[in-house]
Amino acid sequence: MLLKHPKSRFEEIYQVYEEAFPAIERRTREGQERVFDHPLYRIRIVEEEGRVFAFLGYWELSGCIFLEHLATLKQSRGKGYGKRLVEEVLKETEKPVFLEIEPVTEADPMTGRRAGFYERLGFHLNPFFYEQMPLKPEDNPLRLMIMSYGGPMTKEEFLPYKKEIYEMVYGVKVTD
Repeated sequence: MLLKHPKSRFEEIYQVYEEAFPAIERRTREGQERVFDHPLYRIRIVEEEGRVFAFLGYWELSGCIFLEHLATLKQSRGKGYGKRLVEEVLKETEKPVFLEIEPVTEADPMTGRRAGFYERLGFHLNPFFYEQMPLKPEDNPLRLMIMSYGGPMTKEEFLPYKKEIYEMVYGVKVTD
């Protein structure tokens, strides 16, 4: 369900966010509250009995959709909530859809599981690295990879989308 007024559910969603993501992949509470007010930011939730069990936070940019955070409470994982949220967005857009993901490593089997989850939904892991800009002033850029929906993409093909993501999501201008 797309929330028309996500601020009204901020505390519940932020609890799921804190549980699901390490500090390096989260904004501060104040930073995330500011994002909730951004006119291009969207939140979809899955709730049961009035309680938020999963959410997808994403950006509806002019050139693409950028899926930023997908999270499910631990006790609700494996119930298809994440799949449902992503499929809702994919069904409603004709724009290219992207997300950031950690590089897949043998040292961390969860990285492969996450990539497999998105691949089953039709995303492709692209063969180039990408830097996620810091979500907090004290953080450093994070080395990630980009997944694109519908087909693979070269680094050059992704560049105009990267510029828009950096500018709108992270407030950073990209120079060629």
